[in-house]
Amino acid sequence: MPASLSITDDRIFMKAASIESQKVIKSRLSTIQENTAKIASAIILTSLNNSDTVQSLLSGSLRDDFGLFGNVVQITVNNIVKYVSQNIKVRMDEYERGGTIFRISIQLLESPDLQNIIAVPLGTFPSTGGTVDWLEWLTTRGTQVVIGDYWMFQHARGRTRSGGTKIMKKLTSPQGEPFRVDPKYAGTPDENFITRAIEDVADEILNAVALEIEKVMK
Repeated sequence: MPASLSITDDRIFMKAASIESQKVIKSRLSTIQENTAKIASAIILTSLNNSDTVQSLLSGSLRDDFGLFGNVVQITVNNIVKYVSQNIKVRMDEYERGGTIFRISIQLLESPDLQNIIAVPLGTFPSTGGTVDWLEWLTTRGTQVVIGDYWMFQHARGRTRSGGTKIMKKLTSPQGEPFRVDPKYAGTPDENFITRAIEDVADEILNAVALEIEKVMK
């Protein structure tokens, strides 16, 4: 399971020069969290959609590798973002450091979250050869062999499920290698296309929180 993914920044440290300032922010913390979640949702969705991994899932090699079809990928990405945004936690911690200081931190992913993300609708689908757990493979298996007795045949004839030219075939000779996720896109519980997309926009999310704090202080 991945470590918690939180983002903080010293730019959001604020000296409690006024006890009233703390009271205002504490009383409006739920509003700050709600507004931040909405903004973060849009930011993370854009980051995911622009990622190389999602682009490959939509129309590249990963679409063929996993046998994806229709709008499975976009619905799954939307479901991932929905889950993350609904579970964002904004909190304020106080401590002493040359005076009372408080810090706003944003919790985006907690340790158990990846299993819930993997379970979002369409992250897995049934196939004639068995269940295709493509989201789990992509985010947890790294470059491990996923299916030991099948390989990706590159020159399929006729119509494939994904519309591409690759299909899985039974591995009966040394003509191919057992199926694993392309190393360019392979992820682990601690580091995968979801965590990368969030980390890439951490500053944007932090700025959004800072703006929400400014609004409640006016």
